[in-house]
Amino acid sequence: MTTRLRWVAMLAGLATAFAALTGCASSSGAAENTTSATHTVTDAAGRSVEIPTTINTVYCAVPTAEPMVYSLVPDKLAAWVNAPSPAIKPFLTEKARSLPVVGGWMGEKSTANMEEIIKLSPDLIVVMTSTGINTNGKQLAETIQTKTGRPVVLMDSSLDKTAATYRELGDWLGVSERAEKLAAYSEKTFADIKAKAATVPADKKVSVYYAEGATGLTTDPTGSDHTEVIDFVGGKNVANVEMKAGMGMTPVSLEQVASWNPDVILVSPWSGGADAYKLITTDAKWAQLSAVKNHRVYTVPAIPFNWTDRPPSAARVIGVQWLGNLLYPEQIPLDIKAQVKDFYSTFYAVELTDEQVATVLKNATAS
Repeated sequence: MTTRLRWVAMLAGLATAFAALTGCASSSGAAENTTSATHTVTDAAGRSVEIPTTINTVYCAVPTAEPMVYSLVPDKLAAWVNAPSPAIKPFLTEKARSLPVVGGWMGEKSTANMEEIIKLSPDLIVVMTSTGINTNGKQLAETIQTKTGRPVVLMDSSLDKTAATYRELGDWLGVSERAEKLAAYSEKTFADIKAKAATVPADKKVSVYYAEGATGLTTDPTGSDHTEVIDFVGGKNVANVEMKAGMGMTPVSLEQVASWNPDVILVSPWSGGADAYKLITTDAKWAQLSAVKNHRVYTVPAIPFNWTDRPPSAARVIGVQWLGNLLYPEQIPLDIKAQVKDFYSTFYAVELTDEQVATVLKNATAS
């Protein structure tokens, strides 16, 4: 009996050990099956794109995406579309200042250096554009993916989609907590400015001309991707012109601008903006316009990224605060210098000095 019991115990022990071993193997196999190097996401165009589970490098194929990616994960940015100017570099991280410049896709033109982009082999390529007239985003994303052989996602750059896009991109890049912080900040800012702008009486609406190019004689009408901030804060865009696709920038004459006689002129710093500001504020041909007479000509801030346009990006979170306060200081009372410091600290991890704030806001505030 004793011997028999001894055999039964031994067999039971072997059975238990075998079950344990097979159980471990089964568990290990299940873990391996659920841990994948890639997963499939659906982008803003409804495209199913297989992207790496862990993303270490990101190339933004359009400048519109750079401010959002930079504010989320500056160290993962692989390259710039355009070289940062000397004025911008002090506001960037040390690594970002020396990133390669490989070109990209901007409106109707491409400066992309395909050989360099392929050599970079980024884990993810981001295209960011709106769904309006100025875009062919889905086709562009497909073209870039075909040419580079890298996964390309299309993100929505519309102002009202800023928070949602932050959350989605942050999830894909593995920084959901950081993305939520910036998304919540964006939501709160937009809601606050929108509510306050709605209190401006109709007869107090400020008329605005958006001056683009070196002569200030190209512009974009209301409803354009390029003028969303003006529309959002309740400015009356005077440009009664046809909306152009791609880069926009419809040519106008000085006579047209004079006939519109705007209260405020906003000068785009992009493509000769410094020349345009000087021309508009000093040339006798512009001198009879109300905005010039009343010293209400302002340059849109663009350090390190443009606050309203060129490209229309996540930097518009500070842009709506600046422009809303500039046009309607009674309805949208803000200490804009304090807001600038807070935004730069939160989004770019830069603690601005008073001198740096003055640099950022040069020709951008009422004197």
